[in-house]
Amino acid sequence: MKPIHIFLIIVLSAFFLGNSLHAQGLKKIIIDAGHGGKDPGAIGATGIKEKNVVLSIAKLAGGYIQQNYPDVQVIYTRSTDIFLELHERSTIANKNNADLFISIHANSAESSEAHGTETYVLGLHKTEANLDVAKRENAVIELEDNYDQHYSFNPNSPEGHIMMSMAQNAYLDQSIFLASQVQDQFESRVNRHNRGVRQAGFYVLYKTTMPSILIELGFLSNPAEEKFLTSSSGQEYMASAIYRAVKDYKTYVDNLWIENEKSKGNKVSTTPSITKTTISPDEEGRIYRIQVYASQNKAASNAKVYTDFQKVLVEQASNGIYRYVVNEYGSYKSASADLSNVSKKGYQGAYIVAYKNGVRVQVYDITSTN
Repeated sequence: MKPIHIFLIIVLSAFFLGNSLHAQGLKKIIIDAGHGGKDPGAIGATGIKEKNVVLSIAKLAGGYIQQNYPDVQVIYTRSTDIFLELHERSTIANKNNADLFISIHANSAESSEAHGTETYVLGLHKTEANLDVAKRENAVIELEDNYDQHYSFNPNSPEGHIMMSMAQNAYLDQSIFLASQVQDQFESRVNRHNRGVRQAGFYVLYKTTMPSILIELGFLSNPAEEKFLTSSSGQEYMASAIYRAVKDYKTYVDNLWIENEKSKGNKVSTTPSITKTTISPDEEGRIYRIQVYASQNKAASNAKVYTDFQKVLVEQASNGIYRYVVNEYGSYKSASADLSNVSKKGYQGAYIVAYKNGVRVQVYDITSTN
């Protein structure tokens, strides 16, 4: 079968599958730790291997999701140090009819000064840097036996770039939404440099029939970021940020499903899941607010948020996303006490944020594993 015929089949399949997307809310997530086995991935400044870093963070993130959402099934493409061919990762997701695919990686660059996080969705390469990252991640194909039997085209060829950029159009909006939440969490909660949501031709994203993202946690070639990403606290922060992005995404897609069911006259349960958090002592001069949601478009002046709350702060993150933050509290305890009241107004994904001297800082609310 010719590549263009395969391409058309994939596009049509994505279209029809996209129309039934999240018919029952978010129930099954694939977490893909990149590389593994004979494929070490990027090598850090001190010799740390990407495959080990991303596996640890992937399992932590999956654990947080399972703990707080026992009704959501988390499936790992790998949970040990094994080599998986690139096509096998998406096959696992497709065979399990997953609702979401998250591939976790760490970056590398010739310059040790390169730093920051970036999250990719499938699409045309907007910059040469995006193309370089995609080529590096796709290069694992060369380690596979008989790889020409599994790939109908070269993912790093011009033809491959165009084919992959169109195949996930049915899921692009959802993928961008999740990618934006991930970047927002990394920036606002873990104080990581935000390199933005990007598009590039990753083969592992091209073959999935669901919303899919690829996360680059930071640069192992940067000594400071390598140290952070290999520390237990750094891994917990990054995993917690991924979990919270999934939490916001789950609220979004579940609400769509609930509204759809209500429009049909069906009764649905909207009992929220309970999350546990551990908090560090309040710092002098710190104030707390509650972020109710984030959006790619700025809300109108008569939007619901302005009638629900007297004090609304609109922030625009470096990735262009508008964040809507309400109220003001002198301590985390008082903010936490009011969080349920905010949620009852319909903002189920709301969470507490902290500021010091007018600048948003970390809240130190890593999800408890107890």
